[in-house]
Amino acid sequence: MTDVEEQIKCVLLSVNENQLILPKTAVAEVVAIRNIINVANKPNWMLGYLDWRGNSIPLVSIEAMGGVRMPSLASGNVKAAVVYVIGENASFNFMAFLVQGTPKVINLKPNSIISDEEESRHPVIEEKILIHGEKASILDLIKLESIIKYIMT
Repeated sequence: MTDVEEQIKCVLLSVNENQLILPKTAVAEVVAIRNIINVANKPNWMLGYLDWRGNSIPLVSIEAMGGVRMPSLASGNVKAAVVYVIGENASFNFMAFLVQGTPKVINLKPNSIISDEEESRHPVIEEKILIHGEKASILDLIKLESIIKYIMT
């Protein structure tokens, strides 16, 4: 009998020209942006609250958080990735960030992930990696959640 090599089901999400990788179980849904409830006196990356399935969830721009210009919401190609909150003591169950295009589901073997030499200076990018020669970034959901929680208080 042969051992079945462990695979991790992941989602690749496009954020500007970068690919973010998340476990598939972290993503609740990728949705069109229809209604954003604006907030005052917040950083430019905190876009407001997205109305999703009757819930108002925080919507952020990962690009703007990293100092890059965010995409135009009017382009029609911009969507929101709604992700589960995984930290403890959160005052919200979901959060969302802008993505472009269609998400791609992939199965990864742990040995197919190679650390990239490039260091990340983004506040919520845990690590830059190479997957089959393609660049991607690992999003630190707990750090993103804690930054949003701090801004919301």
